[in-house]
Amino acid sequence: MKKLLLFLCLLAQTGFAQIPRLDSLKQVLTRLQKLPEDYTNDTITYNTLKAIMTGYVDVDIDSSFQYNTRMIRLCQKANLHKELIYAYQYAGYIYQLRGDYDQTIRFHYKALPLAEKLKQYTRMAKSLGALAHAYMSLEQYEKAIKLCRQGLNVLRQHPDTTIQLSILNTFGAIYRGQGKFAEALQANQIMYELAHKKHIRWFEAQGLHTIGWDYMELGDTIKPLDYFTKALVLAREVGSADLEKSILIHIGDVFASQKKWSQALAYYNMVKQTAIRLKNSSIVAEANEKLYSTFKQMGEPAKALNAYEEFVFLKDSLATETNEQQIETLQALYENEQKKNLLQKQAAQQKLQKLQMDQYAQIQNGLFLGIVAILLGAMLLFRNNRQLQAKNQKIDQQRTLLETAREQLADINKTLEIRVAERTEELLSANRELVRKNEEIKSALFKGQTIERKRVALELHDNLSSLLSAVNMSIQAINPQNLSNAEQSVYRNVKQLIQNAYSEVRNISHNILPAGLEQEGLVATLTTLVGQLNQNSPLQFSLLINGLTARLPVEIEFNVYSIVFELINNAIRHANATQVIISLVRTDQGIDISVADDGIGMGQFSTKRGVGLQNIQTRLDSLGGTFDTNLPVEKGTCICIKIPIEMVSFNGNAALG
Repeated sequence: MKKLLLFLCLLAQTGFAQIPRLDSLKQVLTRLQKLPEDYTNDTITYNTLKAIMTGYVDVDIDSSFQYNTRMIRLCQKANLHKELIYAYQYAGYIYQLRGDYDQTIRFHYKALPLAEKLKQYTRMAKSLGALAHAYMSLEQYEKAIKLCRQGLNVLRQHPDTTIQLSILNTFGAIYRGQGKFAEALQANQIMYELAHKKHIRWFEAQGLHTIGWDYMELGDTIKPLDYFTKALVLAREVGSADLEKSILIHIGDVFASQKKWSQALAYYNMVKQTAIRLKNSSIVAEANEKLYSTFKQMGEPAKALNAYEEFVFLKDSLATETNEQQIETLQALYENEQKKNLLQKQAAQQKLQKLQMDQYAQIQNGLFLGIVAILLGAMLLFRNNRQLQAKNQKIDQQRTLLETAREQLADINKTLEIRVAERTEELLSANRELVRKNEEIKSALFKGQTIERKRVALELHDNLSSLLSAVNMSIQAINPQNLSNAEQSVYRNVKQLIQNAYSEVRNISHNILPAGLEQEGLVATLTTLVGQLNQNSPLQFSLLINGLTARLPVEIEFNVYSIVFELINNAIRHANATQVIISLVRTDQGIDISVADDGIGMGQFSTKRGVGLQNIQTRLDSLGGTFDTNLPVEKGTCICIKIPIEMVSFNGNAALG
């Protein structure tokens, strides 16, 4: 009775208006877990998990994946083989939505042999079509076409319109990927006409979407928008968030091709917000790439840079995650092959032992019969010996076959190791390419930062300095003789503060990006700085430079200058020193920097770092440098810094990196 009530609750969960549908299903699932395990409870639990999983797929893809994992465990534990096929296929679908096609292939290759074993032919066709789609996405078009044809061959004997439409959709995508847009348009028109005839709404929407896409690729600027608009209405009617995102991206692309940047930007933002809500990182990355191009065309470099940084971060994360999953998959395949080989070897050994035991039994029987047959005569004994020899020859033949099988197993193991090594090398090569791209991005970011520093320095110098000069002129127009003694004191203080502010603005403008650093280089700029400090400060500075005959990369020179300038400021403000020695030494590994003073030292604050030292540490983190503080026995402080500099190649020419 309890089981019947639970099942009725599952069917009637949409009637409880006060509890959202998914929450109601999860409450049913919680109650089911408290019941004893049997076939009926397992079946109801499976249907509940299925409803929650499919309900979450367009709301929160991570939650959908979690319930799919629980469904797979349930099917494996309860021996629900047919249901396990569906669970594997849905896992492949979730990974397809995430853009992780290697995992899609893995799960459909789990579902395919199980469907074939259970003679679930439409499920076989579905997995063949999904595998074709995944290989198409990986640009392995020949393999994808072969799988599509296998799927259609199965459907000729066991028709299923929905799966047929899916395979036709994949055929259109293959032709589009190969640049055969006319063939793609023909395939997608066939798909749309079949879907419209059978009233299958999702594929009607997808058919309109792909037809518009093909016209866009063929250079038509009028038809695509009409097809996309119709497809969007249908996609929203069927509630497919994934299809809706694809259509919105292409509508944005149409507006972008027409240089209607505001309209394109609006659609790309809609895609990004939907993908963030669904926690789909691959779609977020694609939307950020589109936003970067649009902001760039609109002349908004700050927003373009922000979108590009988000795109690169997500792309790197996805690439790293994909590489790790591919390595895990290869390792799992290798371990499975090893286990399979071990089982085969054990089976062969057991077969040999059985043969030997049979041989021994036959020998014993022969001896027994021989003793009995002594009375029958020598002829019967000779006959038994002949039979025994024949069996021995058969055993020798079987031993030869076993040795051949062992050699074949050794060859298979060797071939598998070679394939794993080749795949590992491909992954390492991809990782090296990713590192190179990261270096290019870092270089581009530094250029952008340099441009922004120039702009800020110019704004401070031209605008704020001019404003302070105007204020100073206005103050000077006041005749202090007409003021009282108190007012004259205020007048002098205000005038001095304005002059101090003007000097501080000039210093800030100069220190953001020293004017001579790009033209004259690090050595000349530091020499000029030390000369100016020795003229205007009672604290004496010494500059020692060794090995810096050639210019360093602009990024490193700027960061070294900023670090030295920060350490000089610390010495002036806090050290109470009379002498500061600055040393820069070029080594084979990079550049060593030390700034030492004879001041009061850091004392109890030696383990604490203020904002200035934290800024230095941040710069060193970006350069891969190290930071150390030495406290001499007598007095003073010595800051020691090491920055590595490697040799890299740009456009075929050796250069510092």
